Amino acid sequence: MPELNAISPKGNSRSQRPSVDQQMVSCFTSEERESIERIANGEMRSLSATIRMLTLRGLTQYKTESLIAD
Repeated sequence: MPELNAISPKGNSRSQRPSVDQQMVSCFTSEERESIERIANGEMRSLSATIRMLTLRGLTQYKTESLIAD
């Protein structure tokens, strides 16, 4: 009998993440870096993962606001 609660490897959210293969250099003030570090520590993420998450959220917000403004 098949297991009903089994999750296939394809259902793993980590395996569905896009490949991150580009680097960018960004400059932040000391206060901005401290804010980002607090978020990273609070969410137990690396600094780069936190910056990527914040950037993706910002891009989504920017696109939404741009559609509203048009």
